[in-house]
This record gives sequence, structure tokens and C-alpha cells, in this order.
Amino acid sequence: MTADPHDETWLRQRTILGEDGQRRLADARVLVVGCGGLGAGAIPPLVAAGIGTITLLDDDVVAPSNLNRQTLFKAQDIGRSKVELATRRMQALSPTAIITGREHRLTPDDVDLVSQFDVVVDCTDRAASRAAISAACRAAQIPWVWAAIDAWSAVISVFVPGHTAWEDVVPHPTEAPSPPDILGAAPSMAGAWQAAEVVKLLTGVGSPLIDRLAIVDLLTADVRFVETSRPV
Repeated sequence: MTADPHDETWLRQRTILGEDGQRRLADARVLVVGCGGLGAGAIPPLVAAGIGTITLLDDDVVAPSNLNRQTLFKAQDIGRSKVELATRRMQALSPTAIITGREHRLTPDDVDLVSQFDVVVDCTDRAASRAAISAACRAAQIPWVWAAIDAWSAVISVFVPGHTAWEDVVPHPTEAPSPPDILGAAPSMAGAWQAAEVVKLLTGVGSPLIDRLAIVDLLTADVRFVETSRPV
């Protein structure tokens, strides 16, 4: 079974995306890398939007410190596979979609895997993972949607072939010496924004964050947009 764009589930969404837009979502293939805090914000709205095929990647298990922001999981899930739990729960949300999960950490060599999808969503929290996604997507010529969280703040952007790359925005990536402090609402907000960027990329509706950064500070209720330079 595949997502039916005419299903009543998407009645109110079709009014803003149009029949063609909803059909494009039903035909689309999206890869989400990471089922943590950003994943919890992005994955349910991606599934609920009517995307026909979604694959989830994660190689981690649920820990107690995850539960303030990783709302795909419950206290009784501690120690269990994140991707297995997320996949099962999203299959229940949209039984007509093709939703699969793999316990796998993406590497720069996963070009064949990435090339099977229309968009990749980065819901990871490490510079090495983002560098791997960027390298694989660049080789496969696939767009990807990025977000990063620190305390109350988030940054979101979209990287597509021929435009600003992640390496242009983060030229000297380093791993934080310890996990950042995170308000649970920050990745939920940023993940949902990532899902909206995916919908725009797939349907051609609106203006994705290409060559732009959205910087959101929930503490001050401030949202800024920064133009990024395109490669010459």
C-alpha cells in the first residue's frame, strides 16, 4: 500500500498544497537520519503530511536523558532501539505509507543509499554525522535539510546542489566536548520547521531556506534570517 493523495486525512492540507502538491508528497521518498530530539520534531509531521516512502536511520538506544526532548519514546522504552520504536509508531500513524527503519550510522560512502531518495533530513547531533550527510548528498546530487540546537536556540537551512553547502556555513566543524544543554521545545520546533522545508522542496510551494539560515532564539522570541554566499 502507498499513501493515497485523495485520502480524507489530507483534506485540509490539499487546500494549501493543491492536488498536484499532495500527489508529489505521496510519490516522494525521504530519508531521515536520526531519531532523537530533532527526529521527534520532524518525523511525525513528515509522516502526517502524506509522504509515501520514509526511511529512518539510527544506531542508538533510548537513554533516560533523551526523554526531555525525544517525544517519540516513553520511560519504559529505555534501552530499546530508537529506530525500531520510531518505525513501528510511525507505521501506526500512517498505515498506507511505506515506513522502514535501519540501525545504521550514515557514512560518506553511503552514496548509493542516499541516491534512492528525493530529500535527506539531517536530525543528527554530531559534526561528523553532518559532514557524512553533506558528502553523500553532494556525491548523489540530493538536497538535504539541516538543523542544529544549542540550549534555547536553533539554526535551520537547506542545502541543494549548486548553492551554498554546509561546509560553507560551517567551514571548521568541531565536536563539542560534552553534550549541549537543550530545552526540550527547541528541537521539537526546529524539527517541525525541517518538515515544512521538506514539503516545500517536494511540492515547489513556497520559498525553502536555500542560501539562507534561519536562527531562532526561543528565550528572546527572536527569529533572524542570514543570507549565505553562493559558490562562485
